[in-house]
Amino acid sequence: MNLFSILTLLHLLKVVCAGTHSLWYFITFTSGPSPFPELVIVGMLDDVPVHYYDSVDRVVILRHNWHKEEDREVYAHIKHAAITRTTRCLKNRFQFMMENFNHSVSLHTYQKIAGCELDDDGTERFQVKDSYNGVDVLFYDTQTNAWSSVVPGMWNNLWLIEAKKGIFDQIYKTTCIQILKSYLHHGRGILGQRVSPRIRVLRKQVGGAGGVKVTCLATGFYPRHIEVTLKRDKQPVPEQELIRGDILPNGDGTYQLRMSLSVSAEELREGHRYTCSVRHVSMDNKLDIAWDSQPKPGVALISRASVAALIAILLIITAIFILKKRKSKVPECNSPGINEEEMEKIHAAEGAEKDAEECVQLERQEE
Repeated sequence: MNLFSILTLLHLLKVVCAGTHSLWYFITFTSGPSPFPELVIVGMLDDVPVHYYDSVDRVVILRHNWHKEEDREVYAHIKHAAITRTTRCLKNRFQFMMENFNHSVSLHTYQKIAGCELDDDGTERFQVKDSYNGVDVLFYDTQTNAWSSVVPGMWNNLWLIEAKKGIFDQIYKTTCIQILKSYLHHGRGILGQRVSPRIRVLRKQVGGAGGVKVTCLATGFYPRHIEVTLKRDKQPVPEQELIRGDILPNGDGTYQLRMSLSVSAEELREGHRYTCSVRHVSMDNKLDIAWDSQPKPGVALISRASVAALIAILLIITAIFILKKRKSKVPECNSPGINEEEMEKIHAAEGAEKDAEECVQLERQEE
């Protein structure tokens, strides 16, 4: 599993509301032939990377240093101590998994996601999850404040974890929230940005049966938390009918999200109205962009008549322009200087003007 895949585990976590901030650490221990360091740690504050550490350089790189000057040394000590304990712990658990599944020495990974969330109303949450080769094996239940494992053999060591539960609650959870609050205070300029999404409803012909794929696209928004709903006749489309994409980064630091629905030719004939409804922290109210699969006949007729009338008007203007231009070159209609060719052009312009007037009359009769 490459580093990009590791970081996409962020999307496996639940989407939090707009009034929530989070601090997450993504830790990966890799054994076997790999282009990546044995240990990689990435710290994310909301959508902003703040820490990076690997076992090759052994240096904590701060993407944004938002600590107070007097707190930097204290936090640096905490980070290095946490890295030392985490490395030792992950290696022990990794070795246990290798023995439990009787795996030989090849490419294997042990990953940990740990962090905390803080709501605007002061509510705090903490979560820890471990996985081996992409399969979740150890959880911290925030409801019961207890550990659970899907690998029976791990229970032999879980009593050690439970014995340290008091230290875990009092130190790790408290420290995570303190660091998060410090970051929020000093980094509010970056984290406080609000960019509204641009919404489009796209339609693409699919197959030969006349069906289409309707896609709701929200792009250019920040922060990444967004609520997108695709509705059919004002009712949300069932989740099993949708193809929901992941929230992906744009090149300018904003994000995008796509949601698609396949609509058959029969459904198109039923004339449903599809609406892309979006809520985002940058907007006071939700934004709805609609598309009618079958426009009302009156609307289509008016549109065709408008186009025809516009064409007729253009013909009239063109004819008048040609006529005036020709006449300006002839002082008197019976002037001996006029030749037969010029007279034919004048008559042709007058004929075009007459044809345009007849076209407008016909369009009015059809309406």
